[in-house]
Amino acid sequence: MKAMQQDIKCDFLRLRMVRCHRELKLGKPISSFSHNSWQKVWHLYCEFGTKGLILELRHPGGTCFKGSTLQGTVEFRWNNLLRAPSLTMEREIEQFRVVISITPPVQAQYLLKCVPDRVTDDSGAMISDVILRLNGYRPQEGRWLSRTVLDHAGRECFVVRIRVGGGFWRRGGETPSAVKWEDRIIEIREGFWSYVAGSIGRAPEKVVGTATPKEPTAECQAAWDFSTGDELMISWESSSLTSGLKFALKNAASPDSLLVLLRGQKMQYQGREQSEVEKEAEEEDDEGFVTLVRFTDENPTGKATALLNWKLLVIELLPEEDAVLALLLCFSILRSVSEMRKEDVGSLLIRRRIKETKLGHRDWGSVNLHPSSLSSSSSITSPYIQPWYWNAKAVMAASTDNIRRPPAQNYSPAEGGDKLYKRGIIT
Repeated sequence: MKAMQQDIKCDFLRLRMVRCHRELKLGKPISSFSHNSWQKVWHLYCEFGTKGLILELRHPGGTCFKGSTLQGTVEFRWNNLLRAPSLTMEREIEQFRVVISITPPVQAQYLLKCVPDRVTDDSGAMISDVILRLNGYRPQEGRWLSRTVLDHAGRECFVVRIRVGGGFWRRGGETPSAVKWEDRIIEIREGFWSYVAGSIGRAPEKVVGTATPKEPTAECQAAWDFSTGDELMISWESSSLTSGLKFALKNAASPDSLLVLLRGQKMQYQGREQSEVEKEAEEEDDEGFVTLVRFTDENPTGKATALLNWKLLVIELLPEEDAVLALLLCFSILRSVSEMRKEDVGSLLIRRRIKETKLGHRDWGSVNLHPSSLSSSSSITSPYIQPWYWNAKAVMAASTDNIRRPPAQNYSPAEGGDKLYKRGIIT
């Protein structure tokens, strides 16, 4: 979007996105315009669900109770832009002329994050008196840690379950017991919960992927077999439990398609320009990032198809990449590192759904600013309109960082205590 200032010194522009009857304000005002010259103000990547944008012209000052007064507004809708012969529109707003152009929409990367949810039984139903009553008080057998996978709009896409306990529970009677190490599988179900009462429900029935732990070998300290046909092997240097992590992926069924896992943010997922000192500090810091690279005949030098953060359980992947494989990789690495470090590095012991931030207040992925806009205007400060991996902890971890894990007494005896789940993910 470009704007030209004709003869104005003190007014400024503010941009707002129209998003399904909500508005997302994009940072601070923009006021640095040269007289009688065109200037590119914003270069945006927006999802089609944002509908369009509103540009405001405001005059600063007034009273101590009012920071600025509205001089005028102009609105651009994506549908109108797409119907325009040249995909370009021009508007005037007081002393400003504004031109906006749009490129034809293309499918963007998928953005997924995993959030805590309730413990489930072998059938996929949440452990609850509600389910117990619906089952005619037949005990619920088996205990699985569960995570719900959401896209950037908050929609449920998958349910990931980690088997921890076997047996069943009766009031005043038997309690679940930990399953053997080789039976602690990871299971992915496609779809959304079928809620029967409030937040209590059953996981979708369709199982689309599993990961089974394998005995370690001399070459690796942890190994997993995936239902996709892939085998993941993890090794690490004893001197550095996380920065020394190394990964190997094999698939006997697809020898022509080589997959490589690289620790850190690589290729197009690399962060902003950094000094050598900053790069060294980042390499030493355990951020949990892994880049998935595919080598094919079409891409002999490799193509990064996904960025994973196994610590935050967040994934960005290209449309052609397998979301199930990416999820299996994330959880397998997290399980292995948790066992290696003997601590709950990914907050798996949280067994309650954490309330998500209301959409529109802190959007993730609906609007991104091109790096040229970020560098040309120091007033753009919000981390939520920058690539999430530039400041992953601020954008993603805020949903769990400020919330204390519920005390043990807040979990029902039917779910099993912390000792059961610590044994399932740490030892």
